[in-house]
This record gives sequence, structure tokens and C-alpha cells, in this order.
Amino acid sequence: MQGGVFFLAEPGESNPGAFSGENRIIVVMSMTGIVRGALSVLIPGAGGILRRRYLSAAAELVVWAAFIEGYVLVRTVSPSGLPRYAETVLLTGVLGIFAANAIVEGLRLVRESRNAFGGRLDDIYREALAAFVAGDDKKADELLRTALRLDGLNVDCLYLRAEVAARLGATARARRLFRKCRDFDETGKWKWEIEAALERL
Repeated sequence: MQGGVFFLAEPGESNPGAFSGENRIIVVMSMTGIVRGALSVLIPGAGGILRRRYLSAAAELVVWAAFIEGYVLVRTVSPSGLPRYAETVLLTGVLGIFAANAIVEGLRLVRESRNAFGGRLDDIYREALAAFVAGDDKKADELLRTALRLDGLNVDCLYLRAEVAARLGATARARRLFRKCRDFDETGKWKWEIEAALERL
């Protein structure tokens, strides 16, 4: 990401660039990133458009705009014969889509800011993968739990922890993790593996 990288260190810390705990706050934003982030949070569909996911983003934006237009029309014109609850339904649609988008995009921004300082996450994932290959499932699970505290939406960590859970016999947890991974796997990286695993479970 282009632009400045700013670290908010704990009081009394002499080297703000040195991080050794999860209670550190990392803010990684350029001015462009701030604008993009604000648009993504405030306008449903904007984030998808900025990430070039045009079809789903356009659908979300069109639906939200339709709810807004319908609400404004009902408020200003008050068509006869329209049910009393129509205005409430339309307003709920407007606010619901806005709130859901704000939450999802806010979580995405948090994840991206963490990933900007994600060397530790990569190291933990590689160590967990090595443990998994070696058959040390309990160690792999502990490492992946730590990794997911850093980035709870990392699809590689979610998928591997689901596989670990399946090998440990925790079927319900494995299914939950596979489904969560599928929900956030925007590129479909693990699509076929997840479907095969869910059928197997």
C-alpha cells in the first residue's frame, strides 16, 4: 500500500516500530486508503467495485438504491392503497443493507491493516502447516488459533484449522470452519476442497 505507515505505540515505548504483543495498535493507511475505506464503509457496493467485483457490488448497490428510492417516494408522495407498514419495511431495508455493509467492510479494513504487518502471521501459518504435515495436530491447532486471533478471516488458516479439526474428530467445529472459509474465500481458492470435505464429513 502506498503512502505513510504510522504506528501508535504504547506509552513509554522508545521504539514505535518494534512490536512484540497483540495489544499494539497498528494503523497502516495512506490518504488514498482512508478515502477508499470510507467509501467502502459508507456506500454499500463501493468496496466491491474498488476490488473489481463488479457484478455482486452492482447488485448490492442497485438493491440499496431501490430501497432508498422507494422510501423517499413513499414519504413524499404517500400513494393511496399502500400498506401502512410499507414505509417501515423500506426504511428497515435501507438501514439493514447499510449496517451489514459497514460491519463487513469494517472487519475487512481491520484485517487489511493487520496484514500490512503480517510477517508474523505468515510465519505462524508455515509452522502450523509443518506441524500438520508431521502429524502433530494439537500443535497445529494451537498455532492456527493464534494465527486466527491476528486475522480471523484468513482463508488459508481457516481451511487448515478445519482440516486439523476433522483429523482430531471435532466434526462440528470442522464443518463450521469449512463453511466460514467458504463464505470469505472470495477467489474460490479452496472451493473444491471445501465441498469435498463437507461431503466427507
